[in-house]
Amino acid sequence: MATLQKLRNKAGLLIGALGLALLAFILTDLFTSGNAWVNKFRDKAFTVNGETVDTKTYQGRVSEWEDFQKFISGSSSVDENTMTQIRERVYQQMVKEIILDKQAAKLGLAVSKEELNDMVHGENISPILTQLPIFLDENRQFSRQRLDQFLTFINTDKGLKDQEKAYAQMYKAQWLFIERMMKYQRLEEKYNSLLAGAVLVNPIETKQNFEDSKYTADISYVLQRYTSIPDNSVNVSDDEVKKLYETRKNNFKTYVDMAKVSYFVKDVTPSQEDYQAVEKSINEAHNKLATASNAANVVTEYSSTPFQDVFLSVNSLNGEEKTFAQTAAIGDIKGPIKSSDAYRLYKLLEKTVAPDSVKVQLIGVPETAGKASKADSIINVIKGGKDFEAVAKELGQSNGKGGQWVTEAMLANAGPELQKACFNTAKGEITKIVKNGQAQIIKIEDRTAPVSKVKIAFIEMPVIASDKTQNNLDNELNKFVTDFGTPEKFAKAAQEKGYNLIPDFMISTSDPALGQVQGSRQVVSWAFNEKVGAVKKFDFSDKRVIALVTKKIEAGYVPYAEVSQILKAELLKDKKAEKVITALKAKNLKSLNEYAANMSSKVDTVRFVNFAANSLAGLGHESALNIYSAHGQLNAVSGPIKGDNGVLAIQVTSRTNLPKQFNAKEMELSIKQNNAYRIMYQSFEVLKNKLGLKDNRYKFF
Repeated sequence: MATLQKLRNKAGLLIGALGLALLAFILTDLFTSGNAWVNKFRDKAFTVNGETVDTKTYQGRVSEWEDFQKFISGSSSVDENTMTQIRERVYQQMVKEIILDKQAAKLGLAVSKEELNDMVHGENISPILTQLPIFLDENRQFSRQRLDQFLTFINTDKGLKDQEKAYAQMYKAQWLFIERMMKYQRLEEKYNSLLAGAVLVNPIETKQNFEDSKYTADISYVLQRYTSIPDNSVNVSDDEVKKLYETRKNNFKTYVDMAKVSYFVKDVTPSQEDYQAVEKSINEAHNKLATASNAANVVTEYSSTPFQDVFLSVNSLNGEEKTFAQTAAIGDIKGPIKSSDAYRLYKLLEKTVAPDSVKVQLIGVPETAGKASKADSIINVIKGGKDFEAVAKELGQSNGKGGQWVTEAMLANAGPELQKACFNTAKGEITKIVKNGQAQIIKIEDRTAPVSKVKIAFIEMPVIASDKTQNNLDNELNKFVTDFGTPEKFAKAAQEKGYNLIPDFMISTSDPALGQVQGSRQVVSWAFNEKVGAVKKFDFSDKRVIALVTKKIEAGYVPYAEVSQILKAELLKDKKAEKVITALKAKNLKSLNEYAANMSSKVDTVRFVNFAANSLAGLGHESALNIYSAHGQLNAVSGPIKGDNGVLAIQVTSRTNLPKQFNAKEMELSIKQNNAYRIMYQSFEVLKNKLGLKDNRYKFF
């Protein structure tokens, strides 16, 4: 009873403890699910017209494009610069797809299965397919046969081995990727065609374009450049600059966040100690190579490039190596030689006279031990009179037109068996080699005339920055960040230490890199995720970057302070032009020589100017000369004129009427095509701005 009473007395505490435990469980679950909800809310790679694409979806598409890049290039990896380009390409493509889907739904545009099928099997094959390397023949021309073979393979399951099935599935995934590209390319063509058709070309515009294009002119001119006139000779007030800013404000609208970063780059370069270490090693290699009975072992031990047991044509060697091959005796060594950031030496091993190249045809077939040789059967068929290339095509292979010319060096990585078989087999003969369960049937179609050839052992040792050298550089820069990593000290200290500082460099959230620093997307992402004043050192394999965030600019209108100097420069140019033109008009000048004397300049000439020329020799862009080439009075002196580069006096000395007839339909088509190209770009830019585009990728990538 006493025990029962004690339990009754403690019941309140037990109930309280159970209540707290239950509350803790509920709160834990609440916080866990709450965090998941918050993370989902924040997980926005980008947003278009309220439609959010999360990072998982975006990264999935990036991975698809990465796989496609490997597929068409035949490589097993993609470097960082290419990945940066892929991420941006995927972003632009996904944005375009979302916009196209919305606009197409409103307009009733679509791409049917029948259209897609026609783009693959019809007369007008999709340009995407005709440009893919996997569907090109040996002459780099589109091959419908290769396309059909590819489609047959990915749609065949029966009779395939497990490995072949895996390849078929991989290729099928790539085909779905290609189909999506074709679909949206056709949908974009339809949309752009619809827009272009809504922009009419009238007869007056057509005729005027022809008239402007049918003349070229030779023009003499005098130019007084704006840069030759002191800025303090005219006055531009702050109020004038602000007024121009307000007038042009829409020109300074930005739809992405921007930031300013001051930074400098230090290349990772070898120290003198690094050079001395490599020099010591190359001397050791020289001594071993001089006495070694097997040069390949020495090359393997010391050289950054592998030993190639091949004969090289003397004529294929560069100047220094060629001279050595022609004059050296077997066993002679050249070097060590220092060039740029490497040491090298080479030893002459053998000499011979033999064909430089052979023209070879190959057929590859599986060869299973213990079973009748399929390769031998094929060889017998060919020796019986059947054409080698015809047999190859029956087996889904091709050697092009009579085979391919190869040198020993070209076959070095294929293994010594193939190399020796090709160069030891007589012209017209057929042989075979078997390696790793695969037989190669080889026919030598032709051989070049014998030439002098040599076998050389090359040793190359690059000088790279050692760990010690890199640590010294890192210590130096880490100390800089510690001592001068504030906005007040950063720029001055960098300049005093001789670092090449790039101040206040403007970046946007979509920039693939910081300026010209390749592979530096991480710096851009960091800058937008940090506060103003943040400083950091970034380590790359061949360089270090020290960056300081100096300013943040949110999407919207670029602040007046950021563009005031640009606007002031424009106003200075206008006022300089006004001042010079007023002074020259008062002098009533009649000839170009008089203008030259009063403008402290000279008479120059530019030839073959037409209305459409974008750049002129010695001037760059100068629209005044474009206009006068078509419409200026012949031999009359015109001036003074406000130009793009300065004040001008102009005289059209000759004008040629090009021998072409006006064709209204051709000119109208040309104008429409130009309009279509412009609309193609501008329409999507307008839609991005109208629909609202927010790029948050910098928070994650």
